[in-house]
Amino acid sequence: MLITGCAQQQQQGKYTALPAQVSAPAPAPSGSVAYFPSGSIEGSGLSITKTSPSQVLVGQPYAYTYAVSNLTDETLENVTVVDRVTSDFTPTDSDPAANSTGDGKATWNLGTLAPKDSKTITVKGSSADEGVVTTCGWASYNPVVCQDIRVVKANIALTKTEPSDALICDPIPTTLSVKNTGTSPLTGVQITDTLPTGETADGKSSLTFDAGNLAPGDSTNFQYNGTATATGPLVNNAKVTSTEGVTADASATVTVHQPVLAITCKATEQQYIGRKFDVSYTVSDTGDAPAAGSKLEVTVPAGLEVASAGTGTAANGKIDYDLGTVDTNSPQTVTASFTSAAAGTFDFAGSVSGTCAAAATTTCESKVVGIPAILLEKSDNPDPVAVGDTTVYTVKVTNQGSADDSNVAISILVDSELVPVSSDQPNATINGQTVTFPVIPTLGTKQAVTYTIVAKGVTAGDAHTKFILSSDNVTTPITAEESTTVY
Repeated sequence: MLITGCAQQQQQGKYTALPAQVSAPAPAPSGSVAYFPSGSIEGSGLSITKTSPSQVLVGQPYAYTYAVSNLTDETLENVTVVDRVTSDFTPTDSDPAANSTGDGKATWNLGTLAPKDSKTITVKGSSADEGVVTTCGWASYNPVVCQDIRVVKANIALTKTEPSDALICDPIPTTLSVKNTGTSPLTGVQITDTLPTGETADGKSSLTFDAGNLAPGDSTNFQYNGTATATGPLVNNAKVTSTEGVTADASATVTVHQPVLAITCKATEQQYIGRKFDVSYTVSDTGDAPAAGSKLEVTVPAGLEVASAGTGTAANGKIDYDLGTVDTNSPQTVTASFTSAAAGTFDFAGSVSGTCAAAATTTCESKVVGIPAILLEKSDNPDPVAVGDTTVYTVKVTNQGSADDSNVAISILVDSELVPVSSDQPNATINGQTVTFPVIPTLGTKQAVTYTIVAKGVTAGDAHTKFILSSDNVTTPITAEESTTVY
């Protein structure tokens, strides 16, 4: 669109000569306004107000201006002002400089004019001759309809945190944090957490969390406790998605440790009745984490008395040991002492467990034995004895010890002054001067057997009758003599 207008300076009339001593008043500047494109303020977007002096002196510099104003609330683009001046004006410069000049015209491309904004063009020059200088100006522009379209970026971030190490019996606290790191709102935000083999949460191997909609910069957290079912490093991967198609991944690794308790038992292999003997338990941790809260329980076999529980507490047929924490490669040993009033083989069972360690058991045995102690007693009656008369030899064998004896064998060797005649033991055998009694298979504790034989005096003299005893416990036969006088 192009509407032109001409603002011509009008001559204000002839001046009357004044007295030399009186200064002539300066002529007032003249101005005019033009509106574009309609020519009136209504329907126009641009106005030009032109101001110029109404009268100048020959050869003296002068200037005129164009004030270009945007009358609208919108931006005007390609604003162009053209000034046409008659040839009796010699331009010197302008501010701003014209973009082009020629054929008596100068053109200024002012570009964009913001709403209600204005720009001023000042043209400078002079005139060499008297007369009238005529300048005309006009303008053109392009009205522009503008609207902002905001370009945003959808982006999302996911972080996953959990401890780097955990015991197999402890929960694994896990936090998933999702954040809208873009400039676009996100909808349908959902996190899928696939748990590794060896870990579950509420019995599930995969979890889903709905974060809903997130405005730019918003974030939300989700927490859960995992349960380890295996040891070693467990790599946990999670992924977040949204309706806008942006995704993010997060990963965390927890190394699961487990204490493993082991126990061994060592007992005195054999001990005598009434004497104290020891039983020791050694607890070690063969896992890769200390076994806290470790406790050992020892069952006291029936028939035994606890002589010493060491660091334990004996009560109600058992001994309890509080071992505290058993460190890996640092075994702990406890010892208890027992006594027995009776012989027997005793089994010692021990069980150890920890806060996070499975129970481990062990057994060992100790044999308690007694000591057989054989007493041999003998006598003759009467003594002395006449030739032709008889005397009775009595032998009594008693087990005074605390254990049975076995295969007890007794024999009597009668001296030559006498001759054995008979025995009260029907199964006894008389062979010449020797009387042999049947072997006693077992002679129990505090048991006694008594045998008698009848011998007849045959020759006067001092007879020394020998009593001989052997058994499984008596490695060297016991020999005793009884002196009998035969007259």
